[in-house]
Amino acid sequence: MSGPHRVLQVGCGPTGTSVLRELLPRLVDVPLAYEVADPAVMGPGLAFSTPWDLHLLNVRAGRMSLHATDKAEFARWRRERGLGDEDYPPRRVFGRYTRDVLDEVLRESDATGHRVALTRDRVVAARRDGQGRWWCRFASGRAAAYDRVVLALGHLPSTRYCRHDGDPGFLSDPYGGLDVPGDARVGVIGTRLTGVDVALALRERGHRASVVLASRSGWLPSVKGRVETYRLAHLPDFVAAGVPGATSLAAVAAVIGKEIEDAEGGPVGWARALSPPPSSAATLRAELAEVASGRVVGWQSVLGAVVPWVPALWRLLDERSKQLLMTAYVGVWAVRIASFPSVSAARLLAMMDDGRLTVRAGLSAVVRDGNGFRMCFADGSAVPVDVVVNATGPGYGRGSLEAVELTADLLRCGTIVPHRFGGVPVDERTFEARDADGAAVPGLHVVGDLTRGVWLATNAVENSVRQAADLAAVIARDLLSGSCTSRRSPGT
Repeated sequence: MSGPHRVLQVGCGPTGTSVLRELLPRLVDVPLAYEVADPAVMGPGLAFSTPWDLHLLNVRAGRMSLHATDKAEFARWRRERGLGDEDYPPRRVFGRYTRDVLDEVLRESDATGHRVALTRDRVVAARRDGQGRWWCRFASGRAAAYDRVVLALGHLPSTRYCRHDGDPGFLSDPYGGLDVPGDARVGVIGTRLTGVDVALALRERGHRASVVLASRSGWLPSVKGRVETYRLAHLPDFVAAGVPGATSLAAVAAVIGKEIEDAEGGPVGWARALSPPPSSAATLRAELAEVASGRVVGWQSVLGAVVPWVPALWRLLDERSKQLLMTAYVGVWAVRIASFPSVSAARLLAMMDDGRLTVRAGLSAVVRDGNGFRMCFADGSAVPVDVVVNATGPGYGRGSLEAVELTADLLRCGTIVPHRFGGVPVDERTFEARDADGAAVPGLHVVGDLTRGVWLATNAVENSVRQAADLAAVIARDLLSGSCTSRRSPGT
């Protein structure tokens, strides 16, 4: 191949930053022209660029590292800068760390002669030509050819309740500033982590009027208790002996249950675990009291240890079990595994105790009502609000893919297809997207949240970093061996 190998990376949040960090040092001796396109905040991405001090990490800082093998890097970075040692610091601190990592990667790449070109121009279309190149068009009208494209887009927008997008008083971006009058009654669609973020940001802004967090389940995240590093005794052997695509959800639940029984010293209460009551001030107070007791919460210690194994477990499940998990149990699983710090829970409880915050289950509809909205519930009741914030979290389905110009274009031309469990199908070995026929799309690599249907646990930083390292190894191996997957003919 004549000339440098041209790569376009679309997206540069924590996952995209990890791709650069893992890939560029491997390609010091490869002629390379690398461009990164992201109109958002490069490095932190959306979740970690929040300005609010009350938005804390929901995972212990000791597990939050952009280094694939050095799990203590973030903790060491904080210590060197005197930024505290609490387990759950403000998320913006991790965002600052990711930006520092990105800056260091770019400096080191410059020193080797590989200057990475950064642009905030949006990529809106991509087509593969007959010579195996990817022609990409930008929002500015610029077009350029690349040998490979890496999609590290992060979270797609939620399209639930999107019929209200653009309506006065409807905020579709829960992190977009929350410029809400202090006396406006606020309805928040969603009771999990994003909904909690909205409530805490309103508190920090000094909002005075009522806030309603509402969802179908009415479940707040579980409150994080004291956890310890847990060494899994049964799961590794179970995964090693498992047959991909032939394992039942019951079998996976049984082995995780056995780990929890060992950690808790007693049987798992499955009925309560899978069917918790809607959250209330009373349930939140009880969880906080348990945390205050100082007892090690065995089941949380186990789930923390299980997180890196989720992609392997998901791969083992048969199709019926995958469908069952995603339709019946994914909500309660998210509530248990995506828990939040007790300090955040205590702040919510204070808002509930003084009457500013209500958590409601049974949300069935949000309808326009004059200058405001009504939040309608399954029991026939309705709550009038002045402002609605859509905090339903990231989107994963076709509607969300169609809401982003680039993925919408790739869908239209048949280059990608939606995965039935979210995101797009991806070749597990090369990270290349798969088309409608199941064939790998040469040179179009996908990493991070868009691979949810393939690996499930794509919103955990440690899993995204591992994906980035695996993808970097694939691309580097191809380039160092002189091959170029983007120039392969189908079937080779």
